[in-house]
Amino acid sequence: MSTRGSSRPNRQWRRPEIEEHIKSHSPLTAAFIGAGAAVAFGLVATFTFVMGAWLIASPGNESVHQVASASGIAWLGLQLVPVAIGTQVIGLLPWGFIVLPIYLLWRSTHWSLKSADPQSVREYWLVAACLSGAYALLNALVAVVASSTGLSADPIIAAVTGFLLALAVTVACVVTYAPSRSVLLEPLPQSVRDGIKPGFASFMFLVVAGAALCSASMIMHFSELSAVTKIMAPQSYDAFFLLLLGIGYMPTATVWSMSYAAGPGVALGGSSVVSIYHVHAGTLPAFPLLSVLPNAAPSWAKFLILLPVGAGILLYLMLPREHWQASGNTFAASLISIFRQRELVALVSALIVAAGCVMTVTLASSGSLGSQLLKFIGPQPLAVTGAVTAIFGVTVCALLLVPRFILAVAHSWQHRSAPAQPGGN
Repeated sequence: MSTRGSSRPNRQWRRPEIEEHIKSHSPLTAAFIGAGAAVAFGLVATFTFVMGAWLIASPGNESVHQVASASGIAWLGLQLVPVAIGTQVIGLLPWGFIVLPIYLLWRSTHWSLKSADPQSVREYWLVAACLSGAYALLNALVAVVASSTGLSADPIIAAVTGFLLALAVTVACVVTYAPSRSVLLEPLPQSVRDGIKPGFASFMFLVVAGAALCSASMIMHFSELSAVTKIMAPQSYDAFFLLLLGIGYMPTATVWSMSYAAGPGVALGGSSVVSIYHVHAGTLPAFPLLSVLPNAAPSWAKFLILLPVGAGILLYLMLPREHWQASGNTFAASLISIFRQRELVALVSALIVAAGCVMTVTLASSGSLGSQLLKFIGPQPLAVTGAVTAIFGVTVCALLLVPRFILAVAHSWQHRSAPAQPGGN
């Protein structure tokens, strides 16, 4: 096995292509300008949409100032900041619309890097950190200015959520200026890196399976969806806005289906649950997202556990496996060599990546929609993450270790010692 030398070449990061119309600024100034541009364009976009919806839907006594305030809260809602309507907190938001702030942050980060023209790796990360901090402060300011008695958002939550979102986007953007995609991964051991791609791929397989299951559920419950649509959208323009809302909630419905297949299902309030084993939902309000929930647990639903098992099989196939053969003349000697440290480390790395992804999407797909049964609705993040991690781990271990165990038993049987002769030395 070849070993890598202790000294590594000093990599030079790809420099941003400086454009003449972009003025040069310090990293701090460029980051604040980029964050301000992202928030400003986001507010303009949401104000335009909210104003258009207000004008189309027969405006009442609301003033333009109130519409502008609602636009600010809507902009925060796009970033999954919980919105309080009176005393009711809406935490389950259509996170499909998060693509807008992500796009604006991505473009703003690229502009900031071109303006700052970083000369070192430290300056790249300085731009990312400053832009994330400035974005968080501006989000908190929007929450303070736009909040009112009837519609509000918590400034601290707005700042934390904005910082985490901006940090994720800016880090991904900075990595695009690295000499290779693995520039941040090279310091990690090879066995750890071997598990990153398989872990993410198995998670994406589970998401695709959830999307397919969600589509099948929508077809099966088409009559319920049509009835809810007619109740909530009697006019054509109402149906249009309801369609947009449905598009925004599609990622949420996909994660719900993924959680349903994994076993824990979807929690409704504190005691009700919809899972592959039993359904106890109670009376739910007319809402398109809730219409895809099954009314009962069919006998075949338990076989949906094969979907996460299939993702675990994919994980097993993608993980690097060393050639193994039984050794020694005893079963104990063969059993000791059944575990390979590199394979175990790669598996743990893959499980951590998959668990982190599952935890992130389940957190985004659960929250409050009101009170009683709707005080918390969606998958329980810890339960779903634990179930998926356990299924992946058991599946990979079974496929990896059971054949080796059988071979070890066969090998020890073939090389069993002859019985000792009486009186022999």
